[in-house]
This record gives sequence, structure tokens and C-alpha cells, in this order.
Amino acid sequence: MLIAVPLTDIEFDKRLEECKTLGADIVELRVDMFENTQVDHVRKLIQKAHSAGLMTILTIRSEEEGGRKVENREGLFQELSPLSHYTDVELSSLSILSKVRDIVKAHNRKLIISYHNFSATPPKWILREVFRSARRWGADIIKIAVKANSYKDVAELLCIGKEEEGEKILISMGKIGSISRLAGFVFGSVISYAFIDKQVAEGQIHLEQMVKLRKLFYG
Repeated sequence: MLIAVPLTDIEFDKRLEECKTLGADIVELRVDMFENTQVDHVRKLIQKAHSAGLMTILTIRSEEEGGRKVENREGLFQELSPLSHYTDVELSSLSILSKVRDIVKAHNRKLIISYHNFSATPPKWILREVFRSARRWGADIIKIAVKANSYKDVAELLCIGKEEEGEKILISMGKIGSISRLAGFVFGSVISYAFIDKQVAEGQIHLEQMVKLRKLFYG
């Protein structure tokens, strides 16, 4: 049951110290939101996180799934994935998915293959196909983050996730889905995302609260 905090390179040292002090386990480097996306710059931030005793998720989110365009995206994955504990790449990023997978596997790191839907929770058969496809591509962890428009949406995602094999990250986005950030652990979700400065996705819980709730409910 790990808690990750997405960070940009703005006030990185300050935010990193807050993550460490408040009890985060992982920092997610949202490189697509960085002001400076040069390899050397990102590498230094990964190293700083590791020196602080925190694990890292390297994420360069595609435009199609909520990120911003990064010109050197493939090169960044190639150079930096070997350094990060986890690398997150979208199931829809077919042009680079196999290359990123091979790099991650070659360096014994963990591959997160992710799927996002910011408007709705798709039907069960689509969610199950996402799990199947991500497994076929060699995912170590399958991340599904979908918008909850009802509590039924939340329940369906968590229950389907519980039935699927392997490690997963289950997130219902939006205010209604906020409960999934904590309850997901019961249904097999291995990482939840919190925030320090401002939410990256609606429904995220502040890191300080998240750590307290994890301790309260899970010991």
C-alpha cells in the first residue's frame, strides 16, 4: 500500500522535502508538466528523490490522455527509464510502448501500463479488455483511472479490479470517486496518488490526510 505524489520541477526541492516529511513513499515525476524537459535536468531530479529515500515513477503523459506535448518524449523514456523504479506509459501509446517495455524490462524496473478516461467509467467489457491488453504488453502494474459519475461507477471499477490478476492501480476520478483513493487498497490497488500543493486529478486527497487515513484503516 504505497502513496505517490505527482511533482513538477517547480519548487521541486521544497515539495520533495514535504513528501519525505509527511510520509510519501513515491514521487511521480510528471515530466510532461516540467518547465525543463532536458534529460540531464530530469535525471538530477530522479537522483534527488532517491537520495531522499523516495522511490520514483517516471511519467511523460501523452496529450491524448491528459498530458502536454514533449518533443523528446521517446528519448527521455530511453535515457531515464533505467533509473526510475517505475515507468508509466499509456496503453494507447502504441508507437513507443514496446520500446519502453523492453528498456524497463532490460533494467529490471517495473512497467506501469495505464489507461485514462476523463469523462466516464466505460462498460465492464472495455475495462476487462484493458486489463487483458495491458497484460499482453507485459505490464507489471496495470493502472486504470476513469471518471466516476455515480457511486455505481466506483463500485464497478473496484470490483472488476479485484477479480483481475496481477498488481493494479484502481482510480475513480472526480469527487464521487475520491473514496477509491483509500478503498482501492482493499481491492488490490498497490499505489494511490495524493497531492501537496494542488490536485493533479479531481478527487485526490492531500498527502497528510492520506497518510493518516492509511494508518487508521490499514495500520
